Amino acid sequence: MRFWLAFLMFVAGLVTGSIGLVNQFENVPITEIVADKTLNQPTTYLFVPNSLVSSYDAPATMEIRGRNVFVGEARESDILAWLGESPYVELKLRLDVASETIDLAEIARPGSGSLADPFGGDIWRAETKQSGLITLPVVQDGETGYLIATDGLEQAPREIRIAWDLPDEPAPVAPITYVGLALISLGGLMGAWAAFSSIRRNRAMRSRNGPRPPRRRTPRRASSQAGKNPRSGRRALRPSAMVAAITGISLLTGCVAEYENPILTPTSVAAPQVITPAITRDQVEEILADIALVVAQADENLDRESLEVRVAGPALDMRRFAYNLARRIENEDRRPEPIEAGPIQLFLPPATDTWPRNVMVVTGEENLQMLVLRQEDPRDSYKLFEYMALLPGVDFPEVASEQTGASALKVDNKFLMVSPLSLGEAVGDLLNSGGDSSWIGIVERNNDYFLDISAVQIGLAQRLANANLNFQHAQSEYPIPLLSTIDGGALAAIYMIDTYTIIPKEPGDAVAISGDEAILLGTQGSATGLETRYGAMLLFHIPASGSEARVRLLGATQQLLTAVALGAQ
Repeated sequence: MRFWLAFLMFVAGLVTGSIGLVNQFENVPITEIVADKTLNQPTTYLFVPNSLVSSYDAPATMEIRGRNVFVGEARESDILAWLGESPYVELKLRLDVASETIDLAEIARPGSGSLADPFGGDIWRAETKQSGLITLPVVQDGETGYLIATDGLEQAPREIRIAWDLPDEPAPVAPITYVGLALISLGGLMGAWAAFSSIRRNRAMRSRNGPRPPRRRTPRRASSQAGKNPRSGRRALRPSAMVAAITGISLLTGCVAEYENPILTPTSVAAPQVITPAITRDQVEEILADIALVVAQADENLDRESLEVRVAGPALDMRRFAYNLARRIENEDRRPEPIEAGPIQLFLPPATDTWPRNVMVVTGEENLQMLVLRQEDPRDSYKLFEYMALLPGVDFPEVASEQTGASALKVDNKFLMVSPLSLGEAVGDLLNSGGDSSWIGIVERNNDYFLDISAVQIGLAQRLANANLNFQHAQSEYPIPLLSTIDGGALAAIYMIDTYTIIPKEPGDAVAISGDEAILLGTQGSATGLETRYGAMLLFHIPASGSEARVRLLGATQQLLTAVALGAQ
């Protein structure tokens, strides 16, 4: 009986173990999920959202094949803003549950907007352009999308493949496999024990009884006509044991682990809950390098027109007038101060998804510059809008990190101590009235710029006692870049036009002038009067409303614009 039970247990172990091994081979985890597509719909732009490339929690790569392939990486909101009303095709993940497969679905987004070449745009965090096969890892952060195109006019590439590289994991071992191994081991042990017991028992009987006589055969008893008697004892257990073993094996087959195919459970990365910075450090480094190169070449040739590629607003005005003065002087030392692309000491990007956008960057080593960059619309380049030298010893306010970005504020913000639109009035009153100004308790005037300009005005009044002087300081109508600071205040960059008018009091008197004004005027004086205009780019820190701090000037750059004799107007 022991041999019989051991045999049944061993066979049951072989059966159950085989079932487990077959299950393990069938459930080997896949190591790659692939979605590829040959596009059917003609399109100039192909948009790949982050929800697609982050469909599975695994590193992914994207392959695009074609001629003159362009791939741009940026925030999804920025890509959609760049596309605007232009027609494009968006890719989505399509899952077939029955066949456990995926592919890419094309969703047409019709439109009537204009087409443009996306290559070289400042909106891209990264871009690639080449013919043949492009393979690049994708960012899975919930907001980074991809635009695929050629030159903005021809059709976009037709072949795209996205693959997710799953981690190598061993195939799951079903519990039935361990049960089978246990039964095989137990059956073997029971068989060995039964054999060992049988050998010991036979040896003991032979040593105790000596040689055994031959066994006589007894005649068979007549069988009862009522049928065979029911079996009892150990033999009666054999069918029951067989049934129990078969039943146990049948039950154990239900212990096979069911493999969960990861293709059936795509889960996209959630989008950020807050607006992220509109531009990265890598982007701004490339932009600044390009701006510095354009400005340097224009400075070398005193070429005002070439500046427009990368310079706009007050910076363009002041640079042009500086070129006009430099042409008359013909002195290399009188060329404008160069624009420093680096090193970057402070980078303050805006956390916004609207336009126009303003970026503030402090560059340089000994002489620090605040560069204000402005982008008017998604397809436009960032341009140098203002630049000012930081004042010596300035205590710069604490600003948001470049990973967080600053809020882009409007000029009608009610939470600032002073409206940015009133800064020009404050500057003018402080320069003309000095300590008697009504702004003395609101705006800090103890800095190099206010002291120097005030000294110039006082000096002119003292030297030109025979003339009537008028000093006007007006804020220009250029937009005011305004980015928030940690204290609830803001950094504001304004452009001032300072006009000095000098008219002799008596006929026959003349106004004597020198320096750059005389160079522009072409003479050393004027009997009819003189008007000079200066441009000044100023950077202010405006505290939050209710703060005990005062508005402070952080940076300033002034440039002579014009000098004309009044009689010549």
